Order: sequence, then structure tokens, then C-alpha cells
Amino acid sequence: MPAPLLRTKLYIPPVRRELVPRPRLIERLNAGLHRKLTLISAPAGFGKTTLLSEWVAGCGQPVAWVSLDDGDNDPARFWAYFVAALQGVRADVERAALAMLHASGLANPEAPPSIQALLTGLINDIADIPSPLVLVLDDYHLIAHRHIHHGMTFLLDNLPSHMHLVLSSRSDPPWPLARLRARGEMTELRMNDLRFTSGEAAEFLNRIMGLKLTAGDTDALASRTEGWIAGLQMAAVSMQGREDVADFIHAFAGSNRYILDYLLEEVLQRQTDSLQTFLLETAILDRLTGPLCDAVATDIGDWRLEIGNHPQSLIPNLQSQAILEYLESSNLFVVPLDNERQWYRYHRLFADLLRKRLQQAHPDRVPTLHRRASRWYERNGLPAAAIDHALSAGDFERAAHLIDELAEPLWREGAQSTLSAWLAALPDEQVTSRPQLCVFHAMVLFMAGQLGAAELRLQAAERALGPMANGAAGELQGMVAATRALIAYFQGDVPAIIRFSRQALAVLPEEKATWRSSAAINLGDAYRWSGQLAAADRAYEEAVKVGWTTGNVFVILIASIKQAFTQTHQGRLRRAIDICRQLLQLVEENWLSQTPLVGGVFAVWGSILCEQNHLQEALRDAHKACELSEQGSSVGLLGLSYLVLLRILWARGDTAGAEETIRKLEKLTRESNVPVWIASGTAAWKAHAWMAQGNLAAAEQLLQERGLSVDDDLTYPQEIEYLSLARLLIAQHKLEEADRLLERLLQSAQAGGRVEWIIAVSALQALALQAQGDVDRALTPLERALALAEPEGYVRVFVDEGLPLARLLRHAASRGIAPEYASKLLAAMDASAPASTGEVLPPSRTQPLIDPLSERELEVLRLLVTHLSSSEIGHELFIAASTARSHIKSIYGKLHVHSRNDAVRRARELGLL
Repeated sequence: MPAPLLRTKLYIPPVRRELVPRPRLIERLNAGLHRKLTLISAPAGFGKTTLLSEWVAGCGQPVAWVSLDDGDNDPARFWAYFVAALQGVRADVERAALAMLHASGLANPEAPPSIQALLTGLINDIADIPSPLVLVLDDYHLIAHRHIHHGMTFLLDNLPSHMHLVLSSRSDPPWPLARLRARGEMTELRMNDLRFTSGEAAEFLNRIMGLKLTAGDTDALASRTEGWIAGLQMAAVSMQGREDVADFIHAFAGSNRYILDYLLEEVLQRQTDSLQTFLLETAILDRLTGPLCDAVATDIGDWRLEIGNHPQSLIPNLQSQAILEYLESSNLFVVPLDNERQWYRYHRLFADLLRKRLQQAHPDRVPTLHRRASRWYERNGLPAAAIDHALSAGDFERAAHLIDELAEPLWREGAQSTLSAWLAALPDEQVTSRPQLCVFHAMVLFMAGQLGAAELRLQAAERALGPMANGAAGELQGMVAATRALIAYFQGDVPAIIRFSRQALAVLPEEKATWRSSAAINLGDAYRWSGQLAAADRAYEEAVKVGWTTGNVFVILIASIKQAFTQTHQGRLRRAIDICRQLLQLVEENWLSQTPLVGGVFAVWGSILCEQNHLQEALRDAHKACELSEQGSSVGLLGLSYLVLLRILWARGDTAGAEETIRKLEKLTRESNVPVWIASGTAAWKAHAWMAQGNLAAAEQLLQERGLSVDDDLTYPQEIEYLSLARLLIAQHKLEEADRLLERLLQSAQAGGRVEWIIAVSALQALALQAQGDVDRALTPLERALALAEPEGYVRVFVDEGLPLARLLRHAASRGIAPEYASKLLAAMDASAPASTGEVLPPSRTQPLIDPLSERELEVLRLLVTHLSSSEIGHELFIAASTARSHIKSIYGKLHVHSRNDAVRRARELGLL
């Protein structure tokens, strides 16, 4: 079950019994309802929350409210409260958002759902609401998490017209406020707007606080405090019962902080000793209710409370609830949180000052108070608050015990940030003595890319398993193994992935469904990487079944996307399309169409459409795949989307777009720990680019740098590179080596049932035999390729080989080999005229370079034709000689030459001069 939410955070603070009405501000708030955002931004103590509660009571619209605190910096917790607040107004606002929030968990730790995907479903829910809706986020300055800010910006950009967002904050959020301001989409109230005027100050001091001040005194106080409401309130409490009012007003001055310190002294000293103790001890609490304060504060005993001008009265055994009500009636900085006056909080500023005083005066008492609060929260079913107070108490044994119980529910909710912060706050021995905490800490470290540290935590978990009962030990051993499989996946260690995934599945019970699905998916990856596609398909199918059994849409998505790709490798394009259709229907039904994982569905479908030569539709799907993948955190999914886009751009003859995509892939490979097949695919396509430009030497150098040779031990993830090497060998007329490599690739593909590769390798074998002049023998592998390809509608695997294969197709048709299919392929080749020259990709009409020359470099290149020296070139272009030399060096590097003459010759070959 998800960790429970504090309902008091969703209560709208009731209107104070007595307050200073502020019609000028209420009018501005009402006038802003037709805009997207109202921002109330001012320092502490300027009455932001009080103003909003007054406005909400009379605005005439449904209002949802969230009172934020430091713990809400976890995106999962923030959006859980966000959705819960909206549900309080409209119960049907939950379908997409809660599905996104609670369904990810262990199933896909490397790619949790994006905030944008979550919010798309939520926005759709809100759009379906027929009536206006207001959401207030109070104390937003406590939010620092960039993902939350990004999500709020996305929400504002797409906010339905009948919803209005209100933000109360001590500082401006890092949102595009200037854009909202310029478009007239934001109402702003700031410190100068919120200050009490002289008239409002007089009403507050005399009517509400019961003082009898002259107009001169109220004006002086308003001037000294600059209309600062908290300062006026503290001053008023301090002046009650004083005779030397004028002297008091004259005494305090200076900055807000100095005024506060001074007034706090005055406020506390005017309370009874018992009430001072109550204020200090309960200041550790974010929220106050009678039973909680009874549990935390020192035994109350007999209290003397001075109420108004009545003589002090003895109230025996007074309970905390009565004290809270007295504090509210006395305007002692207590804010009610509900209409029943059951829950309160101290004014934030007042609480900060009380905590500071408590720490200074009674530091030894603080841990005891936090321990009492922790026990009360645990008894009342609020474990997250219990953990926070246990950590504040330094009671790490208790905190570790509570975290251990809450770890898996939190992970399933997606609250990894909260769990990570708690684990970081624990001493090492408290984590290492609890195997489950070790496992979850390893998962946190794995997600952060700290694979070595994650492994050390898993070793600690195994050491701690000794004294545990067999059943629990076996379950935890399965969790350890599943985590190790994830680490091995990132390291590309196929045998380790298989070993650890099997270990996990052997011991994990059925109820650990998310852990089992993680292991099953990883096992499928390992089989696929090792070329065992049938075994991979079975593993993915097992994970899909787990997803359906548990209702986990994300498990179904991840496993099915990988299963669809496995089907394409097996040559079953139509079956893969069926899977994609089913997945898109599933995500639509669950309002998850903007989830990054759905980018994988579009990537699969786009690659199939490309192969079947539906290039316009393929391009659309590939762009959608990239758009969604870029919102997530999975480098594997993003790399896949880029590779599919690259293939399509290549087929369309879009050289500039293809080269830009290669650069994106290279950047991703440099900056991230990517699976090996992404790096291999990037290198293979870059080699294609060099060969398309006729630069066989550059392609050869690239493949040599990748460590490829004809007699290597072939690995499935790198087979695309070996196909590039075979093309290069054919182009270099090293046909014996090409034959040897292609035969080994064919045997490997046939052994693994990889029909897609059998078709591609057979086509290249035909080209190699044709290059040897043996056209009749070339028909044998070509016929094999056509027989396998025709039922599923393969096109581009042949078309992309250009004119040499077209000649073979005509010869095959004349010999009665698949004449109709050959005619279809030849027609597609005619329609792809640029590719029919025999080039993999036509030269660019601008710059046919992977790394194009800059405008300045082109200027320098044109002067290299002359006899000007580098210094003279610099003088001609009004740049320093050293800068000119740097440009020349860069030109040599991009053209892959080492001299001026070679640079000029190469530039002319490429049409740059």
C-alpha cells in the first residue's frame, strides 16, 4: 500500500475569527481568476496564507489546497499531494495521474515515468471537468527539486482554461514568469501590496489586539515595521498590559531579524513558565493537535493562563487542545488548519524562532521531544513523519527499523528521492545490518550510476542474511540477484545477466511480482544480446504475463516493446506490428500515451514502416519516439529512437539530418553508460556515411578503431558493425575476406533464428559473388534472401544496396526467381533515385561531412587555394595568425588530411571548392 498522506496538508485554513478585511487585495485576486496564475510572493510574516484563506472563503469556486513542507521535495510525494488535493474537489481526477505515480517502481528502475507523461493524463482529467477549479499551493518556496519545477512549468503551459493556479511563496519560483507576465497570464501580489496601511495597522492593533493606541502611535508602529504584519503582531502581544507604550514603540528598530529576536523575548517573557515550556517543546512539530502535543510536551499539570483583563485563574490538568484554543484566541501565532479547530500550526517564522531558542536553552531536551513525536506518529499510522522525527532525535535504530518496513512501498510509489535521503541520513552500520535496506540502497546507488558502490551494498546484504529464517533469506537473495542482473545489464556482461536473473527467478516468491518481472526482462535482454531470440521471446512473454496478473502496465510495456523488437529480428514484422497496435491501445486506455516508454513502441513501428518503405509514416513515428524518449531518463530507449530515426533519414536521402543524428548518438555515447548495441549502431552508420562519400580510408580507420577484424569472435550486438565491415571489404575488392566474414555471419544468424540478419547477410553475399564476376552463383544467396523477405514485405534491405543489387534483381527476375517481388523492389529503387547510384546515401548538396566546416573554416579553406601563408590568411580575414592556424588544423582534421595540397584536393572532390 502507498505511504499514507497527511490529510491536514490538504485542509484549507479557516478564516480567522477576527481579521482585518482587505477588500483591495480580494478584488485583485478575484480579477485574476481568468488568468492562469496568481503569484503571491513576499517574505515571511506578510499575511499571505491569511489573505488566501479569506479570499477562498468568498471566491465562489471549488478550491483545492496543499500546504507544502520540506518533505515535499520528492517528486512522487509532491504529485501525490497535488493529485490528492484535486481529488478532494473532484474525485474523478485520478485515472492517469495515479496510474503513472504508483505503477513504475521496480519494473523499470532505469526509466521511471516522466513528470510530463504523468501531467498529460492529469491535464486531460482536469479538461473533462465542466466547472471552474482553483488550486492553491502554499509555501512553494520550500520546493527546490528541478523536476517538480519542470513539471509545474509544463502544467502551466498546458493548463485548461477553467483551472486557476495560486502560488504563495517567500521567493519567486524558477519558472518563465516573464513570459506569463508579457502574455497577461499572471496576477502578482508582492510585499508592497501586502503591507498593512496605516488604517489597517490601526484596526489590527486596536480592534483585534485590544490596544488603545493613539493615531500617532499606530502610525509610528506601522512606519517602524513598514507594514510588516508579523512585526506588528509581535509588538501588539508585547504591549498588552504595558503602561510605557510610547517608550516601547520608540525602543525597537532595525532589520526584520533583529526586530523578531527582540519581540520574541518580549512575547515569551510575558507568558507563564508553563506556557513558555509548551511553546518551546511543541515547536518541533510541523502540525499541532491536542493528542500529539499531549504526547510530546512535558507533563502539563496545573496551568495559570491570563485571559484578557481577567485575573489569573488556576486551570487544573489543562489538556493541550485547550491550550491551542487559548493560543489562537490570544493571537499567539497559531494558525488553524481545519474548521473543527482540531489541527493547527505555528506561524512559520514564530516556529523557527522558538526552535532556535529551544536549541539554545535546552539542547538536551530536543532528542527526547522528537522521540515522543516519532512514537505518536507511528501509533497513529503515519510512518513517514515517525521516521523524520526519529532521524531528528538521532534515534537511528528506530529510524532504520521504520525505513526497513516502508522501503518497498515507497519504491513502488516512485518516492526514491525520499528513500535515498533517509538512507543517507543513517549511519553505515544501521544500513549494513539490515539486508533489505542494503538492497534498496544498492538500487538507489545503481540509479545514480554508482555501480561499484551498489555492489558493495549487495555484499553487505549477503553478510547480513546469515541469521535470517530460510524463507526471508531466500526472498532477499532473490532481490540481491535481481539487482546484480541490472548492474550486469549496464556493464554488458551477458553471462552475468543470465546467471543472476535465473538465480532471482528461482527463489523469488510469486508475490514479489515486480522483482520477478525485472529479472525476467533482464533475462530476455541477455538472451537477445547473445543472439538466442527464441529464448528471449519466452522470457519477455513471462514478464508480460506477470504484468497482466499484477495489473502493472509498465511491466507490460517494457517487456512487450522488447518482445516486438525480438519479433522483427526473427523476421516477423507483422507480428511485431500487432504487438505495437495492442500496446498503443493499452496506453490509450490507461491515459499513458505521453509516457517516455511509449517512445519504444513508436521506435519499433517506425523501423518496420521504414523497412517496408513507408518512409513518410516511418519518419512521423521516429520523431514521436525521439520526442517521448527525450522526456525520460533511459539512455537505451533514447539511443534506440535515434538509431531508428537515423535509418529513416538515410533511406530518405536526408544527409544533413542523418549526420546531425549521428552527432547526437556520439554525444550520448560519450556522456552516458550506454548498452554496447547503441555504440555499435552509431559506429556502423558513421562508417556508412564515410563510404557514401567515397572515403573508404576513413571508414576503414573507424572500423579498425572499433577493433573489428574478419576473424573476430562474433557477438550479436556488434553484428551491424560486421555488416559494415563486409560492405567495406566488397568496396575495396577484398572479396575473399568478405566471403569468409559473411559466411560466418550467416552461420551465426541461422543458428539463432535471426531471419532479419539472414536476409541482410545473404544480400551482401550475392553482391560479393557478383563482384567476383560469378553472377549465376550470386543468385543462390539472393534467392534465399528474397524467399525469406517477401512474406513480410521487406524492401529497404535491398533498395539501400543500390544499383549493384538492382542488376542482380533484374537477372533473378529473368531467371524466374520471385519476378513479381523483384519488380516491386526495382520500382522502389527507381523511386529512390539518389540511392540507385550504388551509394548508401547520396552526397550532401551542402557539406558531405560528418562534422561540417564552419562558415569561418570555409573562408579559410577558400584561401588555402592561394599561396598566402597562415599569417597572411589571418590578415586577410582580420583574425590573429594563431587563430588562422587553429582553423587550418581543424579543417585538416575534418577532411582527414595532413597537408595543404591534400586539403585542397579533398575539398574539390567533395564539392566544397
